[in-house]
Amino acid sequence: MTTSPPPGDIRRALWENASAPNGLLRNARAEELVAAAESTGNRDLLRQALFGLIKAYEYSTERGKMMVPFARLLQEWDQDPSAFDSSDTYTFHWLFKWVSSGMLSLPEMPLASMEKWLAEMERRYRVGGYSERAVRQAEFELADDTGDTERAARAFAAWTAADRDQMANCHACELNDQGWYWLRQGQDEKALQVWEPVLAGRSTCMEEPHRVLAKSLLPLLRTGRADEARRNHLRGYRMARGNESLLPSIGLHIEFCALTGNEGRGLELLAEHASHLTSQGNPSARLEMFTGTLVLLQRLLALGLQTQPAVAYAGQQRTVRELYDILDSEAVSIAARFDLRNGSDVVSRRLAGRRGARPLVDSLPLGVRAASLTAAVPSAAVAPAPQEAASQQPLSELVAEARQLRTQGHPKASSAWDRVDALVAERDEAPDPMLAADLLERRAVRAGHAGGDTVRSFFEQTVAAYRAAGDPGRAALNELRVVYAAAQTGAEPDEIRKLLATATASAQALDPSDPTRTRRIATAALSALKLEPALRDTDGGELVLDHTRFDSDLAAFVAEFAGAVTQEGGEIGDLLSDAEQLRAEQAWHTGDVERADELFASAAGRSITAGRPWDAAESLSRRARLLLMLQRPQEAEQVARAALTHGAELVEPDELGRIRLTLAEILYQHDGKESEAALYALEATHWFDAAGDSAGAGAYARLVLAQAYGETGRAAEAAEVLESVLPDLLEHGDERAVQARETLARNLRALGDQRAAAEQYLLAAEVVKGWEHQRPHAQLATLAAECLAGAGMQDEAVAAYHRAVDLWETVGEAVALARALRSLAWLEAQEGDSRAAKDLMEKALSAVGGDGPELLLERARTWTQTAELLLDDLYEYDEDDDGEDEGGSQDGGEAAAVRREALVLLDRADAAFEALGAEVLDERARCVVRAAWTERELDRTDDATARVRALIGELSALPSDGARSAVRRLEHTLGQLTPPS
Repeated sequence: MTTSPPPGDIRRALWENASAPNGLLRNARAEELVAAAESTGNRDLLRQALFGLIKAYEYSTERGKMMVPFARLLQEWDQDPSAFDSSDTYTFHWLFKWVSSGMLSLPEMPLASMEKWLAEMERRYRVGGYSERAVRQAEFELADDTGDTERAARAFAAWTAADRDQMANCHACELNDQGWYWLRQGQDEKALQVWEPVLAGRSTCMEEPHRVLAKSLLPLLRTGRADEARRNHLRGYRMARGNESLLPSIGLHIEFCALTGNEGRGLELLAEHASHLTSQGNPSARLEMFTGTLVLLQRLLALGLQTQPAVAYAGQQRTVRELYDILDSEAVSIAARFDLRNGSDVVSRRLAGRRGARPLVDSLPLGVRAASLTAAVPSAAVAPAPQEAASQQPLSELVAEARQLRTQGHPKASSAWDRVDALVAERDEAPDPMLAADLLERRAVRAGHAGGDTVRSFFEQTVAAYRAAGDPGRAALNELRVVYAAAQTGAEPDEIRKLLATATASAQALDPSDPTRTRRIATAALSALKLEPALRDTDGGELVLDHTRFDSDLAAFVAEFAGAVTQEGGEIGDLLSDAEQLRAEQAWHTGDVERADELFASAAGRSITAGRPWDAAESLSRRARLLLMLQRPQEAEQVARAALTHGAELVEPDELGRIRLTLAEILYQHDGKESEAALYALEATHWFDAAGDSAGAGAYARLVLAQAYGETGRAAEAAEVLESVLPDLLEHGDERAVQARETLARNLRALGDQRAAAEQYLLAAEVVKGWEHQRPHAQLATLAAECLAGAGMQDEAVAAYHRAVDLWETVGEAVALARALRSLAWLEAQEGDSRAAKDLMEKALSAVGGDGPELLLERARTWTQTAELLLDDLYEYDEDDDGEDEGGSQDGGEAAAVRREALVLLDRADAAFEALGAEVLDERARCVVRAAWTERELDRTDDATARVRALIGELSALPSDGARSAVRRLEHTLGQLTPPS
């Protein structure tokens, strides 16, 4: 025979389970507790257990199971309503709404049964004296889900017109459903208007704004508010992630990624929730999850990623095609079951409508780091359009345009040659020898960007092709490219020198009438200067660069070719700019920063004068960074913006990323410009991703983005971005790793996640503990201690504060040491060790002995907090004392002595605050108020009021807002000290 657990144990377990994470484990525990409560024969305990089970089901995938325990509650009510106290009565009636919506999620629930339940709910609410508002909302949901649009409209009007009472759903949940109704009517703006209080955080609940954030994503995109959509995705997914009652919201976030060019991110979100794909608990929620997932999978199929690994399903890893086929079949089947129940095709139509959605934007950068998808050939449905456009333009025009852009050195020359190449391939005609050489050159350049051992061979073939076609000028240029390819593939210095000599001779041998001769000679000369330092080495094989000689050679090159022009009259200012930029980098490297600034400016000017402003962007960007280092932020911003303007026609992703990252860093240093900094950092992440540098420059750009988000109050977005890129940043060296963890911790703390913040601070502290200077270690240990204390982890917080105290003593910073000691003292006091707490306060006071206003301020704060600690300890003693009040107890004298001791400390603090002046008015006022109440408790009311009146008189003469605020507080205290008789 088994005995029932004691009722007290069951009640404690019910309380613990109520705060457990939502899900099947919580549900199973709730079921066990119902059985345990029933075994006791305690009807009140059974009701509490049934309430707990229904609540567990509501916030899980098993909502449909709540009907059984609610039926038992209904029996309990009908047998004896008086057994339900006012709280239980309220909860009992509230649960009717959950049961009503839970029925809708089960296709096997007959429509007639739901209509009967709705009528029963209406009757019970009428008997209970409640408004019809909740009933009409339930009717609306029934009509909307079953496709009865006319009834849904009537019920919606009746619902929103009825009085709100205690049975009405929370305001946030009502707004959620009301906005969803308008969205279904195709009224995006109306829906967003209805949702605004929830999105703005003025109306919230356990599951809001989580759900509304997800529902707002596509309407925001359709109404042109992409930045809000991005923000709501990052914030909303963080709220919904891992919560199985919010699987429909997860599906919406996945769908959003699919329709914004973020398919890789969508797959990552799906992977985090893949286990729910096979959950059988809630068909309605599964269908919503499946629908968002199918939108993503369809997009991946359109991109030609049929064989891309997706996620596991039923214990087996699936490709995109395999998973699509499985979920498509499942979704269609679930929708058909609902349609059969509803007597309409509304669910299948809604499924088909969402699945047929096309991308709303080509690409919406989200800022988070997402895994790259496997490269694939796109299907015809999404094949790139350049070939179509190219085929509509004569080949001769395309070739002429490409050659002109190449002569100008224009960044778009590459894409022009790609269009030519595509058209030639489309026509399947052999090009003339010159065009064939041009196309071979383009392919060689592409191979050079990709890297590999075949690059040199490509350029050698290009040289031969141009010579055969009768263009020795381009042949000479490509001979120089052979030199660079040889250097990049590890050729010996002597071989590189021979190749360089050959290329130089070819340039000099060009006919004087050749329009490219001057440019080719200058290019060869500059190439020789660039390569020569790398060809010199010591006997030990280490590269050696004589900076003075290198700069002198570059200066000589500029002087030699400064007046040179090509046969066509064009300047070669771009080559001179290149040389001066090299000189600027050398000057910066050797510490001559002012000269570097002049050379960067000159290099940019030469590019602009030569009609190649895009070449100026890099020089300007580098100069902007230098100016920021020189503490000239205004100039740095101006120059960085100029770089962005002049680089408008750049097309290489890494160049576009660098320019934007530079501007973002500079703007981030300006107070009030963090939002704009975030905008450019976000753009930089997009371009670095496109360049394949997500783990390098892209990771740093995300750090800047997260910092800017954090400074503008967007902590959730900052944390989401940083968590996605943290593994990359940890590979950027200790300093960057610490910076990343500290930034993440700061934003986690802003979100209220003290425990996670403490973890990041502690991990950062482990990195810096070996650094020569220990101040960062002390700071991080202190921050970790603060977060541990905030998380209620007292023992860990005490240990962290002891670590911080030891470090601050080593560093020798008295103010920080005193603050850490005071914090530690309060923790000791909370643990009941008042003696240790007071000793720590005395140690803090000793740490800040000496002259100076900063030390005086800390002494004043220490005196104040020591007094508060003494008084708080006294009040706790009084509350625990069951005897007479202070005046009549044997301990009254001791309490009075403690208060007098505290008053002495407060008087010292008051004098110190007075000496420090207007900057600490608020602290002084609080100190005087505490002192006055202490005097009142010593039965010295006249002294207390005199103290307050004196400060009021003193501060009333001051014109500041701070003084007026303090006076109002003091006058309020004065009124409390002297209540009317």
